[in-house]
Amino acid sequence: MRNLIARDIIPFGKILAKTDLRPVFKDVFSGDKKANNSEIILKLIYKILENMDIVGSALFEFLAYLENKEISDIEELPIDELVELIKQLFGDKNFGSFFKLASN
Repeated sequence: MRNLIARDIIPFGKILAKTDLRPVFKDVFSGDKKANNSEIILKLIYKILENMDIVGSALFEFLAYLENKEISDIEELPIDELVELIKQLFGDKNFGSFFKLASN
């Protein structure tokens, strides 16, 4: 997966707008020292998967864009590979700053 860049804010913002993820992300990035990175990433993945009926097509489109693949390639991934892509997205070193911009 390529690194996040400025133009990624718009499609990710659309994903946030379609779900109740903003409060989850705000909690995650508010400085909660009790949770480690793995716990945070798992919480975010769970919330994304829980909202797939709402956010699925936007998420597939965004991941396809980041991976430089067709949307159908992402839609047809085995679930473990999809989860791994989402983990990579949240694990990006710039994700915290990126999220703060996309969620405002």
